[in-house]
Amino acid sequence: MSFVPIIFGKKDWDSNHPLASQYGGIYCPNCHNFQVTPVKRREFISFWFIPVFPIFWGNQLHCPVCNWRQDFKTEDQLKKVQKEQQKVRQ
Repeated sequence: MSFVPIIFGKKDWDSNHPLASQYGGIYCPNCHNFQVTPVKRREFISFWFIPVFPIFWGNQLHCPVCNWRQDFKTEDQLKKVQKEQQKVRQ
């Protein structure tokens, strides 16, 4: 009898968002720095290290320092966040 492990897991991919250059340096509410940038995020369930089923496909704000994340859908939401950031920087 042979042992054949079945390996399931979750794989994540982050890529630069086209608006990252315009909306970089947003304030992070978790670690209190200005490193948050928008990213495109894809998450898959993988079988034998091959991505099979997508479980999330969208846009997020991501802090590379503390790994904080927040979903957003439209550029209008980013504009609103950037407008609120002016109050934080003062």
